[in-house]
Amino acid sequence: MKSMLALLAACGGLTACDQGRWIELPAMLMTCNDLDDKQMTAELSNPDKFSLGRGMLQGVCAQSGAGQFTGETRCRKEAVEIRCKS
Repeated sequence: MKSMLALLAACGGLTACDQGRWIELPAMLMTCNDLDDKQMTAELSNPDKFSLGRGMLQGVCAQSGAGQFTGETRCRKEAVEIRCKS
């Protein structure tokens, strides 16, 4: 029974680490309308291509202590959110 509880606790811990964190950006950095630009969203989601926008969002994740920018963006309540993961 103890080994089953330890296994469940370990799985729960790994799942929580994998979720990442969504960070809301100020409107002066990016608006939901900016996410309609397919070229820009493609650049942000490609970690192999240098992009000033991706670098800026990576800086937001690093400064907030949330880890690395995953390339994921979403619009929520009229604000852009980016996903960061350690």
